[in-house]
Amino acid sequence: MSDRRIFVDYIARTEGDGAIDIIIGPNGEIKKARWEVWEPPRFFEAFMVGRKYDEVPEIVQRICGICPHAHHLAAIRAVERAMGVKVSSQTTLLRELLHYGDWIQSHTLHVYCLAAPDFLGYESVLAMAGEGELLPVVKQALALKRLGNDISATIQGNEIQNRTSVVGGFTSVPAASDLKKLRERLKEAKEFAFATVKLADKIASQPPYPDLERKCEHVSLYDSEKYPINEGRLTSTEGLDAPDWEYPQWIIEKHVPGCNCKHALIKGRDSLFVGPLARVNNNFDRLSADARGAAREISFSVPSFNPFQSIIARAVETIHAIDTAIALIDELGEPKDEEPKYEIKAGEGYAITEAARGICCHGGKIDRNGVCRSWDIVAPTSRNIYNLEKDFQEFVPKLLDLSDEELTLKCEMMIRNYDPCQSCATHSIKVNLHRED
Repeated sequence: MSDRRIFVDYIARTEGDGAIDIIIGPNGEIKKARWEVWEPPRFFEAFMVGRKYDEVPEIVQRICGICPHAHHLAAIRAVERAMGVKVSSQTTLLRELLHYGDWIQSHTLHVYCLAAPDFLGYESVLAMAGEGELLPVVKQALALKRLGNDISATIQGNEIQNRTSVVGGFTSVPAASDLKKLRERLKEAKEFAFATVKLADKIASQPPYPDLERKCEHVSLYDSEKYPINEGRLTSTEGLDAPDWEYPQWIIEKHVPGCNCKHALIKGRDSLFVGPLARVNNNFDRLSADARGAAREISFSVPSFNPFQSIIARAVETIHAIDTAIALIDELGEPKDEEPKYEIKAGEGYAITEAARGICCHGGKIDRNGVCRSWDIVAPTSRNIYNLEKDFQEFVPKLLDLSDEELTLKCEMMIRNYDPCQSCATHSIKVNLHRED
C-alpha cells in the first residue's frame, strides 16, 4: 500500500493564499499535516523602522481589510505605552465602540458567508441565497454586516481605514444624533442576533458537524471588570496570567520549513488556540446578560475544547457586541471635541487587542525624536497555525473511511473554522492528501 495524500492548493472563503498537505500512511498514521502559508511576506515590521510614531498606527491598519481596527488600536496603545501617553475616558469608549463595530461585521461575515455554507451543504453564500427560504436570512446577515461597517464610518469617517483616530485620542468625534441612529439600528438587530445563535446551535447538533474534542491551551485577554476587547491581561485556560505588554516573553515564535508564517507556542509548554472560543472560555461571566442567556438557552457550556464550536462563540459574541455597543453609546452621550495632548518621549511599549479572530499583538521602540526604531507585529492567525496542525493530526484519523473528496472538504471546513487571515499572518489554502497503499 502507498501513502494517501490530501493536498488542497487553494481554499476558497479565506483571506490570502496557502495550502494544507496531509500524508496518511498505510496503517492510518499521519505522516505529515502541514499548513503551508506561501503568501509572500509583506515586510510591515521592516518598513515601520524609520517612520514617525504617529505614522505607525496609520500604516498598520492597512495590513487587513477585515480587522483593520485591531491592528490600528493595538499599535496606538503600544505607541502610547512607549511614550507614556494617557487618554481620556471618552477616547477609551470611542475606541471600544469602533472595535465592536469591527466584531459585528466580521462575525456576521464569517457565520453566514464563510462557515454556514459548509455546514448546510452549499457551495457558497450565493448558492444559499438562491434558496427561496434562505434569501431573507442572507439579506438580514448582509444588513447586520453593513451596520458594523456603519459604526466604523460614523466614528472615524471610513468603513475600513481610519481618518480620525490618532495617538492620544480623536481629531473629531461623532455627533450624538448619529450615534442615536446607530443605537436604534442596534436594538433592531438583536432579534436577528438571537436567531444567529439558534442557527449556530442547529448546525452544531446535526451532521455533518464534526466532533473534535482536543484539550489545548486557549489564550485571550482577560479583564475582571468587563469583556476584553482593547485592554486586559494575557490569560489562558492553563493558568497563564501576565500583563499584555509581556506577550513577547510568553508566546514564543519559531520558523518552520516551507511556511512564511511562524509557529507559536507558550513558553515551556505547547501550541495555543486564540479566537472567540478562547475568549468565551476565559471570560464567559463578563458577556452581556443576554449573550449569556442565549448561550445557556442552547445548552452551550464552557470550557469547550471543540474548535468547531467557534461558530457558536462567534454568534454569542455578536449579541454581546450589540449590547455593549448600545451601552457605550449611552455612556458617551454627546461626545465633546478633545485635543490630543502629550509629549514625544523615547520608550518601548507593547499591547494586545482582540481581533475578531484572536489576539493581535503590536509593539516596539520609539526614540526621543518620535522615530520608530523597531516594531513587532503578530496577527492571530500566526498564533493558531501550529495548533491547527495538531488538530489535523487528531481529526484526520477519525475520517479515513471517507473518500478523498469528502475528506478534503472536512479539512477545508477545519481551516475555514479557524477564520484564518494568511495575509496578516505572513511576518495561506491548498489541501494535498496522499494515502500509502
